[in-house]
Amino acid sequence: MIPRAGVVPERTNERGVVLVMTSLAMVALLVIVALVIDLGYTRGGAGFRQSNADLAALAGGNNLVKGNYRKACEDVVSYVNINADIQPAINPVTFCQTIPASCINSSTPQTVRSTTSGRYDLTVKFPVPDAQIADPTFGAGKVDGTPCERMQVSLTSREPSFFGGIVGRSGYSVTRTATVRGGPSQAKVVPALWLLDPFGCPAMVIGGGAKVTAGSESPPIPGVVAVDSKGTASECSSSKTTIATNGSDSWLRAVPATGPISQQGRVSLFALPAGDSGCSGTACRLGDNILPLPTGTPDRATRAPVDWKWNCKPSYPAYMTIPIPGCPLTGDRDPYIDNLKAKVNAGLSTDFIKFKCDPGDYPAGTVPGYPADTVPPGNYHVDCGSNWIVKGNYKFLGGNVVIDGNVKVNSGNSLHFNWDNSIALGCLPATAIAELCSSKKASFVYQRTGNLNLGGGEFTADKTFVYLGNNSNLDIGAGTKPRWTAPTEGPFAGLALWAEKSATTFVVNGGAGVDLQGTFFTPNATFKLNGNGDWAQAQNAQFISYRLEISGGGELTLAPDQVNSVSLPPPAATLIR
Repeated sequence: MIPRAGVVPERTNERGVVLVMTSLAMVALLVIVALVIDLGYTRGGAGFRQSNADLAALAGGNNLVKGNYRKACEDVVSYVNINADIQPAINPVTFCQTIPASCINSSTPQTVRSTTSGRYDLTVKFPVPDAQIADPTFGAGKVDGTPCERMQVSLTSREPSFFGGIVGRSGYSVTRTATVRGGPSQAKVVPALWLLDPFGCPAMVIGGGAKVTAGSESPPIPGVVAVDSKGTASECSSSKTTIATNGSDSWLRAVPATGPISQQGRVSLFALPAGDSGCSGTACRLGDNILPLPTGTPDRATRAPVDWKWNCKPSYPAYMTIPIPGCPLTGDRDPYIDNLKAKVNAGLSTDFIKFKCDPGDYPAGTVPGYPADTVPPGNYHVDCGSNWIVKGNYKFLGGNVVIDGNVKVNSGNSLHFNWDNSIALGCLPATAIAELCSSKKASFVYQRTGNLNLGGGEFTADKTFVYLGNNSNLDIGAGTKPRWTAPTEGPFAGLALWAEKSATTFVVNGGAGVDLQGTFFTPNATFKLNGNGDWAQAQNAQFISYRLEISGGGELTLAPDQVNSVSLPPPAATLIR
């Protein structure tokens, strides 16, 4: 129908529409406000749970560093029980019983989860493979360690909902995860001088005009000196301290003095309160010529890292009442020192050639192209009675040597081991060399009985590890100027000397022409270095001993190899995720 002119059509009734729209908008706004309140509460709770996860992971870090994996897990659970107020509490021992006691980096990750503690779920994973912590953009990270150095903690909480019911939500689940890292590769701090005496004084003495520098300015190699003594033995006093430089012309320097803190030299004394700097009590004497000033360390270094590197076992006897934790790498390493002792004692008759002791037994031409006294390549057993006085210039071309009885090399004579390392003896690849095998880059001398006395004669041990038994001593006299370098492959790579004898002094006289490379380990005795004039070159050597004396004048620089030497245990675990 067409409306007539001048007639207004009737409008539809729209009264109340604005009210309805406003009401709907208010409901939507209230829902949004309610969800914002709920999510804000949940977000605040999530931050608190992240703190709980972070600190719980760090709580397990101390034992993770030491390789006590189950105890690390138990520490995590104990922290969460107390600080997250979990009810009922989780039993740490039961919860962690499937965490492996030992670990190799290819071990299958173990995940332990609890879903019976009220509003919380706790999950611990160990070891943690790279893929588990990989970032979608940046990958697994460059300094995150190995799987056996990582433990992951996840804490899930069920947060209440105040207004979520209006959209069908009775609560929210929040999960926060933290990954802690702690282990041998975490920190690479290699002491040049490492003294193990746990209580006595002095553990280290530098006197007689000796000037000792640990580390190198160029190239920068951080020099570290570590002294384990607490300075509590009866002989300790303010005048007889754990470390001392005797005389105004004797000093100790740890360099570099500048640069990043991690690359500067330092002198660490357990007898000083942790974090303190200077000299006090029985730690060191005011006025001693030591730079930089010593600092206190909270933990002893102990001999454990040395044992772990070359004699890895699940347990060890205490060292002078100090507990030594078991090696955390038993799945990847063997007790090489113990194996060597057992194999030498069991295989002398079959694995070693009887050495001919009389002068003239190895005349010129024995080895074509070599002079007299040249011993053909092979493994030899030297048993020349109670005393073998070397007369001549004996050169063991290659192979291992076991010695019974005293050996003395006087001036004008010489003794050389692994002399021509161009000779290959058909050994397995470096990654699989057995203890009794030798190569161009690795051999050993095993002094089973008797002493090794080099009274001025020439001595060379090229890429050779020397083992001295419980009753054997070492005395390298003035004028010898030894050239002694550690193996660079095989189970004893980096180890120059392991000497078991206690209550004795091992002596090496230095001076121009001396070349010492590797780790010299004498845990039960004093090692004495006599300078006898300037040492012409920096010694790529590390001395780990019960006590140490350096004297004789001249300047000695020790800049140990940062790859094959023994590093201190990491000081603390760190969060990486």
